Amino acid sequence: MKLTRRNFLAWAGLGAVGAVACEGFGIRKGELDIQSSVRLPEDLVRGTDNWYASLCRTCPSCEGIVVRVMEGRAKMVQGNPYYPTNQGKIHARCEAGLQALYHPDRIATPMRRSGPRGSGEFTAINWQPDGIDTLRNALRVNGSSSVMITEPLRGHMALLVDRFVTAIGGEHQGFEAIDNNTYRAAVKNVFDQDSLPDLDLENSKFILSFGADFLSTWVSPTRFSRGYGEFRQGHGRDRGMFYQIDSRFSMTAANSDKWLPVRPGWEGYLALSLAQVIVAENLQADGVDIDSLVGGDAGRQTLNNFSPEIVAEDAGLTPAMTGGDPVGFLKDLARRFAANQPSIAIGGGSAGAQSNGLFNLEAIYALNYLVGTAGKKGGVRFNPASPWSNVPSASKAGSLDDWTRITEQIRSGQTKLLMLHGADPVHGLPDSL
Repeated sequence: MKLTRRNFLAWAGLGAVGAVACEGFGIRKGELDIQSSVRLPEDLVRGTDNWYASLCRTCPSCEGIVVRVMEGRAKMVQGNPYYPTNQGKIHARCEAGLQALYHPDRIATPMRRSGPRGSGEFTAINWQPDGIDTLRNALRVNGSSSVMITEPLRGHMALLVDRFVTAIGGEHQGFEAIDNNTYRAAVKNVFDQDSLPDLDLENSKFILSFGADFLSTWVSPTRFSRGYGEFRQGHGRDRGMFYQIDSRFSMTAANSDKWLPVRPGWEGYLALSLAQVIVAENLQADGVDIDSLVGGDAGRQTLNNFSPEIVAEDAGLTPAMTGGDPVGFLKDLARRFAANQPSIAIGGGSAGAQSNGLFNLEAIYALNYLVGTAGKKGGVRFNPASPWSNVPSASKAGSLDDWTRITEQIRSGQTKLLMLHGADPVHGLPDSL
C-alpha cells in the first residue's frame, strides 16, 4: 500500500487510541521498577554458599581446589591456598571443571550398549537395579578373571582399589602415557625413588631443561609456573638463568634465555657431553666421588667418547644456533651449569618420547649428582614415604610389557571382565596393541 499523508495520519490516530485502550489492562505501577539490593523483596530466596575442599585430577599431578556450592549447585572453582602443590593457583583445566559438569552432553546415568559393537548406540539405564546388579552378577561369575584399569592411584584410593581387586581375585593396573612411564623408570633407576620428584625451581640459580615443557603441559604446570616466577623475579635473590634444549619451540622454550634446537633423540648425548666437561675439568660439587659415580678410569674413558668435539655436530648444533663455535658453546654451558649453584637439570616430554628415551632421561638426571643438588634445596627433591605401610605414597603404572600381556589375555579370552576408571588405554596405547 502506498504511504500517503492521509494514511500516515490515520495509522497514527489508531495507534494513539490503542495505547489509551491498553492502559487499563497494563502492568501495575512499580512492577517494573528496578529493585534495590539494599531492600530485597520478602519472597527472595536467600542462598547460603558452602565451600568444599577437593582435588582436581585433570592434570597429571593433583591440584587442591575449593568449590563454591549454593543450593546444591557448584558455582565457582578456586585454588586451595593451603594445598602445597599449587598454593591457591589453579590451571585453566580446573576452572573448566564447571563446564564439564554442566555440559549438555555429559553422561549423567549408566549406559548400556544397545546396538552392534562399535556402533556407538547406548541406552540410559538406572543405577539400581540395572547398573549395580549387572556389575555384581558379572563379578560373581568372572571376578577371578577380571582386570581393573585405572589412572595411577596412590594414598587411600589406591588402598581401596587394591583391597577390592584382591577380594574378587582380579588384577589391577594403572595406566598413563608411555612417555610418563619412561620418566618414572628413569627416576627409579637414577634416584631409586618410586615417586616423582619435586623440582625446586624457586630456589635454583640455573635451570637446564631437556624437552620438558613444564610451563605448558608437562606434569604440573601450575606448580612449576609458580616456582619459575620466583626463579625469575623472587624477592631477595638474583634473576636465575634458564637454558632450554628442545627440538620444538615450545612455550617453555619461548621463555628461556637460550633455546637450543637439538636433533630429536640426542638430548642424552648432550647431557653426557656436559658431564664429560665437568668431570674432565674437575668442576663437580664438593664431596662428589667421581670414581664411584662414573665407574673409575674405565668410566672416565667411556665418558670421553661423548666429548663436545664428538657430540656437537652429530646433535645438529650449528654456529648459527650457538652464536659461534658449537664445541665452545657446550663447554661454556657446562661451566656455567657447574658454577651457578644450586642448579638443576630436568628432562621429559620430547626427550623421553624417543626409542632411546630412557637413556636420555637417565643421562639428564644424573647431572644433578655431579653438581650436588640431588635431594638438596634448589635441586631435585622427593617427598617422604607414607607413614602407613599399607597406604602407598607413590602411584604405579603398568609398563609396555604389562599392556602387551593384558591385551593378549583379552584376545585369548583369558580375561573375561574389564573394568575401566579414569583411563583410556584404547587411545593411549600404540596401534600395535
